[in-house]
Amino acid sequence: MIRIILILFLLISPANAECKYYAEADVVNDKLINKKEHYTCKEKDNFIVQFMTEEKYQHAFTMIVMVALETL
Repeated sequence: MIRIILILFLLISPANAECKYYAEADVVNDKLINKKEHYTCKEKDNFIVQFMTEEKYQHAFTMIVMVALETL
């Protein structure tokens, strides 16, 4: 069981995302006004997260969890 947990932690990669930050503001009398910040990230797909969260894999995930619990 410990091996399975270790393998799962090794397969799960940290959040790898391509992020872009953009800010704009108006300067009046050496002060910033109307400051707008734009921060967008595009995360890479992770199969394990998709497998656990998407509806099309719910039956397979449920069966795997049930089999794993039964073997304990």
